[in-house]
Amino acid sequence: MTLPERQRLILREVVDRYIRLREPVSSRMIVEDYGLAVSSATVRNDMNDLERQGFIEKPYSSSGRIPTEKGYRFFVEWLLDLSELARKERFDVVETSSARVLDVAEAMRHAAFLLGNMTHYAAFVIPPRLEAARLERIVLVRMSERTAFIVVMSDTGIVEQGLVPLETDATESEMEAMMRAVNRVARGASFEDVCRMAASDAVADDWHERPERQALSMVGRLLGARTGPRVVVDGLLHILDALEDQVPQEAMARFSSLSRTLQDEEALPRALAEARRGRRGIVVNVGDLPLSGFENWSVVSCDYRPHDGVLGVIGPVRMDYGRAMSAATFVASRLEALLVAARAREEERRHGV
Repeated sequence: MTLPERQRLILREVVDRYIRLREPVSSRMIVEDYGLAVSSATVRNDMNDLERQGFIEKPYSSSGRIPTEKGYRFFVEWLLDLSELARKERFDVVETSSARVLDVAEAMRHAAFLLGNMTHYAAFVIPPRLEAARLERIVLVRMSERTAFIVVMSDTGIVEQGLVPLETDATESEMEAMMRAVNRVARGASFEDVCRMAASDAVADDWHERPERQALSMVGRLLGARTGPRVVVDGLLHILDALEDQVPQEAMARFSSLSRTLQDEEALPRALAEARRGRRGIVVNVGDLPLSGFENWSVVSCDYRPHDGVLGVIGPVRMDYGRAMSAATFVASRLEALLVAARAREEERRHGV
């Protein structure tokens, strides 16, 4: 719906004021702030039109107006138009040459912590889709006759590491042979393909020896436990600040419902995939994320490369969308630059540059 320019200005001011001050906005406030060459009565008529169209409402009969979810959505669309978040601009935030090879899990935790503290909302980071990542190399270390320590490196950094049981006894020389065979045959394959190779009986000739097949099986088990979505959440207690003006019992019920939903590591990635529908950059859901427990909460999400990771913030419908969108874009650019630089260095190392 196209609104007259004055009504657009009035609506933006109502939303912005209410986010900042958390109090209803009157026509007098808008006239005084903008010095409009119209009367307060004219502004009041415009606000009546906006109310009839569902953008604003009165919390009680004699008050000023506050935004509805429709009003917040209008405000978000306006911010998106202003921000022009071209993906190429996101690389300009960080000098990628200074990035080091990093542990992806640690990078996720730091990103969530940074985003939560920048916005004072709950922050989440969903790692890149590991099934689309490619195997760079593995390291196998014999710990005992029936136990090995394995490190799996992707094209962006360390993916997983841990102790795995061996099907049969293995000497150190056999472990080295396993490691060389996996790195020779599987390097560059997607994790999805590696898991498929590990599960397949129709293995290539290189895998006819039992030790080599055992090594591939170990890698497959480790990756199979790691390729599902995982969510790193930080700053959840910031949500309590957004509920301070509610009845304690109601506030605790809403907080508990949200936190229970976030404990399901599959739920949020699945809901965001549905809400984003493959869109790039910033996507804002104003109280309408298709996920139980997220009623009356807004989610600002942003993707990052490689392999379609997503991060963002969760806050009240009256959240400061400008801050949330700017912070999500900034942190996404930082994280993306680190991961892309790590990938480039691995490529250089592989080709001896």
